[in-house]
Amino acid sequence: MSAADLITIAPSSAGVTLVEINNPPANALTEELYTALGDTITELELDEGTRAVVFASAHASIFIAGADIAAMANYDFRRGAITRKVDLVSSCFLRVQRLGKPTIAAIEGHALGGGCELALALDFRIMSRGPARIGLSEAALGIIPGGGGTQRLPRLVGRAKATELLMLARRLDADEAESIGLITAACEPGEARSTAIEYAERLAAMPRSSLRLIKRALNDGYDSALTGGLAVEREAAIEALLSPEAREGISAFLEKRPAAFD
Repeated sequence: MSAADLITIAPSSAGVTLVEINNPPANALTEELYTALGDTITELELDEGTRAVVFASAHASIFIAGADIAAMANYDFRRGAITRKVDLVSSCFLRVQRLGKPTIAAIEGHALGGGCELALALDFRIMSRGPARIGLSEAALGIIPGGGGTQRLPRLVGRAKATELLMLARRLDADEAESIGLITAACEPGEARSTAIEYAERLAAMPRSSLRLIKRALNDGYDSALTGGLAVEREAAIEALLSPEAREGISAFLEKRPAAFD
């Protein structure tokens, strides 16, 4: 699918725009999808009619599954190529975070790895109860988050809990995610999108300038050290992807066998 086919942007209600991601079968984050996300942010920033944005999936069982592991097996594992891939992910999610309008994730299905990182870059996260799980599970593959996960997660849930979730690659259901502040609210199965749109409608009715300036203050104040933290994560993510453990973890995942880490 081309970048233009991966995302649908449509008005949902007065001032609310729905961004629907459709990259079957699992909404994997590919270079084409990152390009589409970047184009989407540019369009939303310029659209005066958009006052709040809901990000959702076209697939009930998946919000975003994360990176395309099969594609990772065929990466060019040289530092320059890996650096470009990590920079693409990190810069894309930073652009998402800095969109000057309120953003909400409607999480009906799994939001794992990069899918969780995209959700972390949004202002609100609404997640349905049920089989869906959210988490940063990269450590189980011998790699680490490279899209801001090691930096945004502790800002939401605290360092101690973030350490546990990252190092054990834990996947949480909606209620546990809500209890630690990882998501804004848990809702009944199948209601994440409608609940997110309700949030967005309330935000769209607020003064536009107030929300834009609050978001700027939060980003420039609370996250004042984020840029430095992302630089540290960048180097660590590159080193992790270049390690033998990454090759073994990716191969084991694709071969559906336990990984044999040293």
